[in-house]
Amino acid sequence: MRRFASSWSPWADDRLDEVAIDTHRLLPSRLIPAALVTAGVAHALNPGLALSWLALLLLGEGLARLVTGRFKPGVSAPRSLRVGFVLAALPINLTWAGLGAVLWLSQETDFKLAAVGVWAGQIIYTQNFRHQPAVLLAVSAAPPLASLILFPMGFLDLPGIGPETARWSLMLVVLTTIGVMLTNRAAARRMDELTRGLREERERAEDANRAKSTFVAVTSHELRTPMNGLLGMAHALDRSPLDAAQREHVRLMIKSGDNLMQVLNDVLDLSKIEAGRVDLELVAVNLHDLVRAAGDAWRDAAAEKGLWLRIGIDPQAPAWILADPLRIRQVLMNLISNSLKFTCTGGVTLQLTSPAIARSDGLRDLHLRVVDTGVGVPAAFHARIFDSFTQADNAVSRSHGGTGLGLTISRALARQMGGDLVLEPAAGAAFLFTLPAAPVAAPPVLAEPEPDEAGAGLDALRVLVAEDNAINQIVVRAMLEATGVALTIVDDGRAALEALKVGAFDAVLMDINMPVMDGITALAAIRAGAAGDPSTPVIALTASAMSGDRERFLALGFDDHLGKPIRPRDLLAAIDGAVRGEPARSELAR
Repeated sequence: MRRFASSWSPWADDRLDEVAIDTHRLLPSRLIPAALVTAGVAHALNPGLALSWLALLLLGEGLARLVTGRFKPGVSAPRSLRVGFVLAALPINLTWAGLGAVLWLSQETDFKLAAVGVWAGQIIYTQNFRHQPAVLLAVSAAPPLASLILFPMGFLDLPGIGPETARWSLMLVVLTTIGVMLTNRAAARRMDELTRGLREERERAEDANRAKSTFVAVTSHELRTPMNGLLGMAHALDRSPLDAAQREHVRLMIKSGDNLMQVLNDVLDLSKIEAGRVDLELVAVNLHDLVRAAGDAWRDAAAEKGLWLRIGIDPQAPAWILADPLRIRQVLMNLISNSLKFTCTGGVTLQLTSPAIARSDGLRDLHLRVVDTGVGVPAAFHARIFDSFTQADNAVSRSHGGTGLGLTISRALARQMGGDLVLEPAAGAAFLFTLPAAPVAAPPVLAEPEPDEAGAGLDALRVLVAEDNAINQIVVRAMLEATGVALTIVDDGRAALEALKVGAFDAVLMDINMPVMDGITALAAIRAGAAGDPSTPVIALTASAMSGDRERFLALGFDDHLGKPIRPRDLLAAIDGAVRGEPARSELAR
């Protein structure tokens, strides 16, 4: 924060340093008008006089440049240097005012007007210093203002009403100028105070944002680690022999844990969006199939509530488009989930339409509507429904649940894709997701391999797990040993390197934050050939799931990244894909 001078200590003002640096930098812009004035004076009066004046000015500028060259950006100058700068500015201003005096005292009466012009130019230039310390303003303004009073009053011998009027008019100009300077300076001080306040507010906001990001990161990590144990063991219980009531209880545990993780993921998504770190991956996608799949994913949930879920697709809407299917699916899933949550009777309709009017840029506007017969949104809340952590009715939200982040995230994603998400008038609630996209030809159909059951073919694999948390070790063992995987578990990265030196493994599951040696250091050693085959697939298993973490781990050389809590199906698919050499899939695809 810059310091602002008090009235009794002008030399303590850091703004003097800024002016000195600007004075040093802007020397060429001052020499150009000086050269033009010299040429004019040489033509009108005397070349020798003009050159003498220019020499004096250059001498003053040179002295000032010696002083201003010692000021450094970001370094507070000592008092003596600031005093030297102000004193060095005085000869320059006196030289310009002296030129006006020479013109006024010449034999040509018309040159008096030129003298007034020189002094007026000085006064105008002085206005640049209205934000600066008073001492610098006084040094710059005093010579021309004094000249406008002294010379008309003492060196204008012409009689008559005209010269007398000129004298008092110039006096009025001086008084008006002083008044304007004082007014401008007061306004400048208010602006400085406002700027300082805004700067302080911005710094507080940045501090709060950093604190929020730190809180989100710590909360995410600390919640994911125990949730990995809870959900992992719940999944293990679900695969064990249970009676019907016990299995229902376990599945309720899993559902509740998934709901908690969805809340956490929504907060993380919002953090990514606010940071502007949501990347779009444009690929050819069959929008018709994507819309059907999004609706089908919620059909069972709708049936459990006794609701219908209908899908309507306009055949005129292009099937294949260039877009990010994962983000489109995320918006649709949020909207359908929101509609089912607030609908008790009737159902939800998902529609895809496309206006017949083509856009000039070759894109097509695609309209995706999610309409329900639920409680709707009161008109008073239409403007706030997309705000973070906002729901239309607290009583309704308590009975239906939710954090109020789904619509915020969905609108942000829609706008990042070049479209928008708006609430339309309807008996229930109707959300219109507008998506501009380029129609593309259907890609060639490739033969797909026969689908394998999750975990099939893993019984011949040897997998090394580096994990320091005892509960997470039990979770991974419960997930993998049932598949027949030969499992070796160690407590840290150094132990993992030692195990790789004495035995061959098909894949390594590596935690990131471990004692003795962390996962990133261990990975670097593996890739450097310090332990076994450097191409051994290494999958990061970590509670780090903030914006950019997955991309960062993949860039470091991990073959895949799984954020805790880990689902058995995702873990088996990641191991299978890494062993087969398949590229890591997006988290939203899991």
